[in-house]
Amino acid sequence: MTDNQLFIFGDSISCGVMYDEAAHRYTLCRNTYDRVLRTQGVAVKSYAKPGCTAADAVRMLDKAEPLPGAPCVIEFGGNDSDLNWEEVAAQPDLPHEAKVSLSDFHDSLLRLIAYARDNGMRPVVSIPLPVVPDRYFEWVSQKLDRDAILHYLGSPEYIYRWQERYAYVALKTANEANCPIFDLRALFLDQRDFRDMMSRDGIHPNEAGYAVIREAALKRWH
Repeated sequence: MTDNQLFIFGDSISCGVMYDEAAHRYTLCRNTYDRVLRTQGVAVKSYAKPGCTAADAVRMLDKAEPLPGAPCVIEFGGNDSDLNWEEVAAQPDLPHEAKVSLSDFHDSLLRLIAYARDNGMRPVVSIPLPVVPDRYFEWVSQKLDRDAILHYLGSPEYIYRWQERYAYVALKTANEANCPIFDLRALFLDQRDFRDMMSRDGIHPNEAGYAVIREAALKRWH
């Protein structure tokens, strides 16, 4: 790692957000790879925020302070692909768009890659984690019209296919920009059952999941 540094753009996955079953609330994993790297003397600058999309990250570029020479991890896709579930439940017979369209997601990733390179950093695109569709469906429909949402989806499995398109675009964009990837999706799908590494909500890793990410990241960046 150049100058023992790491720069991160990301969402709640990069923040270590997970669901604590015992406390019945969201909490932070205390042993994410960036936290461990900090304890080992690596200068980590993270602009990761829960709920953040790639388009949101582009809007914060003028406030970011780059680390020339550092790898720049770009981790988005989960929030970008999300639907407005209240609107889906209210109007299940109408088409609905994701928070960030596929074309805007692609363009935003290119902007972030260019920003990293323009500031002397080495961009790395993180491929979004897979979703556990049945868990996520149960999670988002808790306080809404479950039947209406299911009517719109046809099957909870549609959530997996819908989100998978963003993983494909992330990979395609990285290839287009000749940018290396950190393939979190493959990392989880290579496990015997990636469901065991995901929180109750179906979209955030649990302790075991973050441990897998941490091990792969530490091998790569330290």
